[in-house]
Amino acid sequence: MTPTADWRVVDGLSGENRPQPASQRRGGGEEGSAIVLILGLIVVCFLALGVVVDVSTVYLARRSLQAQADAAALAGAQAIDLDHYYAYGASEEIRLEPMAVRSAVERQVRRDAGDARLTSVALRGDAVYVGMTDRVRPPFSGWLTPRGAYDLQVEAGATLRYRP
Repeated sequence: MTPTADWRVVDGLSGENRPQPASQRRGGGEEGSAIVLILGLIVVCFLALGVVVDVSTVYLARRSLQAQADAAALAGAQAIDLDHYYAYGASEEIRLEPMAVRSAVERQVRRDAGDARLTSVALRGDAVYVGMTDRVRPPFSGWLTPRGAYDLQVEAGATLRYRP
């Protein structure tokens, strides 16, 4: 016996009741689902890029502010009492002059132009502590905050050390 070419006879189903492949069904196909997945992936990639850019912006702004505070503290730690220095020479008795410390710190902060603000200058013994704040505006997530920016605060310290 030769196999028959009529598929309706072979599988016992009529042409109207036979299951159709998914690609031939109406409304049940997966056509276009790849586009939705690709668009979703693109959105996720852009969100990840935005997070990376914002975190980098905040990190670099904080690093720059910390460098400014360090430079101001070092400038303050070098503001020695010149009268004492000239009278007794370089020795362990050299002390910082409070007014000169404040002046040197403010001069250094003005030199490093920008939006950074000096919030505190403290002299404790031979140590100078400087506090500074600045506002950073991340390019993507800035719209999530009421002011569109985040405030950064740093503190730096430097100590006068005499080494013979």
